[in-house]
Amino acid sequence: MKKTSLLFENNEEPMAGGFLLSDPFQGDPFFERAVVYLCQHDVDGTFGFVLNNPLALNLHDIMEQQGLKDHALFIGGPVAKNQLFFLHNLGERIANSLACGHDIYFSGDFDSLIEYLDSNGYDAIKLKFFVGYSGWDENHLEEEIKEHRWIAANNIPSSYVFEENQTALWKSCMELQGTKFKMIANFPKNPNEN
Repeated sequence: MKKTSLLFENNEEPMAGGFLLSDPFQGDPFFERAVVYLCQHDVDGTFGFVLNNPLALNLHDIMEQQGLKDHALFIGGPVAKNQLFFLHNLGERIANSLACGHDIYFSGDFDSLIEYLDSNGYDAIKLKFFVGYSGWDENHLEEEIKEHRWIAANNIPSSYVFEENQTALWKSCMELQGTKFKMIANFPKNPNEN
């Protein structure tokens, strides 16, 4: 009978527009059972946002802006925690947006976003706001992957970026990675509770 290795690794490579899934026991509070969407991954480094770490505040709690609906805020990561970022599906209609992949864009000019929403409303618009981001210098992410802290996952539907059910997101993404990861996804947060 073939034994299944439960080593937290796969053969995927990180890429812009892809995802990272954290080892469930890595012990970092920013990345506990985290799903990170990668906006950039190249020779200069990597950055993205934790999709499933909601903050106990909404957008209107930190700013008043006419014409902008209240949105949930997420802790995007431990870098630049005093800055607001957003992901959207509006493309170049928002000035200075960065294409990440699969029709998802990083930030851009905030005033341009407000102007667009004032003129066009919210129909078919996807927005997600973050305080802070996750970033890695050149080769740092690759080292963390070798240490089994992350797996790259490039088979996750891009619609998961804007998923509203954050509590099940990590498990749902893990289950898409195959049998071994389905088992890992069902491990309790505290192994002593098994």
